[in-house]
Amino acid sequence: MTGFWRRHSIHGITGLLLLPAILCFFGLFFYPMLLTIVLSFRPEGQAVGWTLENYTRFLASPDGRWVILLTFILAVGSTALSVLLSVPLALTLREKIRGHRFYRLMVIVPLVVPGLIGALGLLLFWGTRGWFNLFLTQFVPFLPSPLRVNYTIHGLILFYVWLYFPYTCVTTMSALESLDQSIEEAGAVVGANRWQVLRYIVLPLITPGILAGSVLTFMAAFGAFSVPLIAGGDYRPLAVEIYKEISIPIPARWSAASAIAIVMGILQVAFLAMYMRIVRRAGGNAGAVR
Repeated sequence: MTGFWRRHSIHGITGLLLLPAILCFFGLFFYPMLLTIVLSFRPEGQAVGWTLENYTRFLASPDGRWVILLTFILAVGSTALSVLLSVPLALTLREKIRGHRFYRLMVIVPLVVPGLIGALGLLLFWGTRGWFNLFLTQFVPFLPSPLRVNYTIHGLILFYVWLYFPYTCVTTMSALESLDQSIEEAGAVVGANRWQVLRYIVLPLITPGILAGSVLTFMAAFGAFSVPLIAGGDYRPLAVEIYKEISIPIPARWSAASAIAIVMGILQVAFLAMYMRIVRRAGGNAGAVR
């Protein structure tokens, strides 16, 4: 009996300790999500009734499909460029070049800069009268006109990369620096050149780290709001489209915005599930290489 009461008292104490976290989870995530789901099925402006019109109107319209496609273009493009930048940068900083501490600090600076401030700074720097174009017009006299970066798809991808690539870069550097260099030395001993060591040994072993960081970059880019709101112009991804539904029309279309938010959440969860399968498979392949 003593053991029985002791176990129940331990469980009771554990429950009391977890209660604040459970209440916070319910109040900050579960309840708002449940309310959004219910509202997405309500007829616009009505407190009763159920309808799929909010979903069908968005998914059936060319504008709605374009918004979804644009969101994926921006997220996938910025993620791919982040990987292409992160791997060479991580390989370079691994060699402890002169000033590598400063370069590492510069890599993580975008993580501590608020998104709104970063977007404004990028807008000013890359604008038609920004510092970048002023430099070009001063030192490239044959340039016919300032380069147009703001309010373009490639400009948004560039902004996304600056703000979100540190997620990929930091995890890539961590995976690379945890790699035992004796494995690379063993490959060199059996006759592999530097490219072969990189291609067949280093990259397969750090792939789980690259994928783990790139999924963080993708999720941040997929849900980006400040950057496309300020520097997107007519290019509005899903997060901005939700904001537009509740800020521009009078009265606000809360049910339509809720339906778009649910579609956005489903797409993120579906992509994350698919990506996690790739990460697990890459981790298994890396274990086989070891």
